[in-house]
Amino acid sequence: SQLEEMSGSGVAQGEGAALCATIESKIKEALQATLVKVEDLSDGCGSKIDVIVVSEKFEGVGLLDRQRSVHAAIPDEMKIIHAITMKCKTPAQWEKMQSA
Repeated sequence: SQLEEMSGSGVAQGEGAALCATIESKIKEALQATLVKVEDLSDGCGSKIDVIVVSEKFEGVGLLDRQRSVHAAIPDEMKIIHAITMKCKTPAQWEKMQSA
């Protein structure tokens, strides 16, 4: 599988982008997110990523549980990610951040 190829010892150019696209798709589907942005901060290998997730499913949910739900959406990918930073917002919180 593509994931097994990515977790191998040699990292080919572009694997980080493929991993980011997979993560984005899985999070969007699992959390019915209106916005998912995944950025590779690791020079292309995908081991360090920044994630922004905007979902109505975060309404009334604490930060830790929001982050756990993101982790739960990408269990296989979490095995090869060394560092992940997340912003998990409701649509209203995101809108407020954008207008600030």
